[in-house]
Amino acid sequence: MAIGIDYVVPMVFPQDPKWRHDYLTATGGYHNDRSTLSSPRYRSWGTEELLIKCIRKNLPWIRTIYILLARPSQVQPWMEQFKILGCSCTKARCQGAEQNSKIKIVFHRDFIPSQYLPTFNANTIEMWLHKIPDLSEYFIYGNDDFFPISPLQPEDFFRQRVGAPRDNDITTLRHNDKEDGAILPCQHMIEKPFPEEPNTFQKFVKNGLDMVAADWGVKFTDTWLRTGHSLQPMLRSTVEHVCTIHADRILQSFTLSRKPKNFNQYIFPFWQHLSGQYIDHMPRRTYIGRDVATSDLANILRDPNIDVACINDNKDITDWEARAEIVRREIAAKLERP
Repeated sequence: MAIGIDYVVPMVFPQDPKWRHDYLTATGGYHNDRSTLSSPRYRSWGTEELLIKCIRKNLPWIRTIYILLARPSQVQPWMEQFKILGCSCTKARCQGAEQNSKIKIVFHRDFIPSQYLPTFNANTIEMWLHKIPDLSEYFIYGNDDFFPISPLQPEDFFRQRVGAPRDNDITTLRHNDKEDGAILPCQHMIEKPFPEEPNTFQKFVKNGLDMVAADWGVKFTDTWLRTGHSLQPMLRSTVEHVCTIHADRILQSFTLSRKPKNFNQYIFPFWQHLSGQYIDHMPRRTYIGRDVATSDLANILRDPNIDVACINDNKDITDWEARAEIVRREIAAKLERP
């Protein structure tokens, strides 16, 4: 597939004193509880460098990796080895970074308007992805807990098909308000009953689905669409279009931390899906959450049939330091193999 594909990943390093000061003092002490600094939303497992190495090894065709950081003080010492553009350290090899470096640091101020900064909400950050300077039309968006642990190709994310989609790529929406339902091309999108008691995440995903589905005359009542919790292939033009036509509602949804009224990045694959764009493929993945025993973690990561591992953090994971050590060891071992 002869197109330039970028990779976008936000990161946060809560040990940074300047970031901590911003967090505790934003808008008159919005986060006045210091204990929230250790929230799973922010705590680092020390795996970020390994993530970048996984991308470079297993997705070598990526044009540019964009690392999104809140401020210059978030730049980490390990980043100097990659000659990252935007690195503020004084090391000679960083200062001599080539202009065609495949990795760039982008600070929030570089793509998010100042009136919405600082922000500590990934949902807000995701609404400005189309403003990242020089971002390709085709890009992959992933959180910092998504690890591509096997070699992948562009076609594992973006497929340009001619003619009707294959039977196994069809999702039929039977429970919306259209009598004949809707037939939409997608491999990884499914329709499921909406939970009777949704959590915060489910609420803002449903917010976004309701908003973009209305653009296509589709209405979800007791159901919703679910896309795999993994790396998301996106079109920059789609992100820009959705954020433009729904600008008022999106801007009014911004909060410093996650709230039920937010929208998140799922509005973009939803819109792509509902519009019939064939940005529909997703590599084999596994979700490693609180239901996965720590004792099983190593064997799961060694499974050669897994392409992308989502190693999720959660407030119910009390042994996260032990899990982080296993993740670092196993991924480092994978990176050493040819």
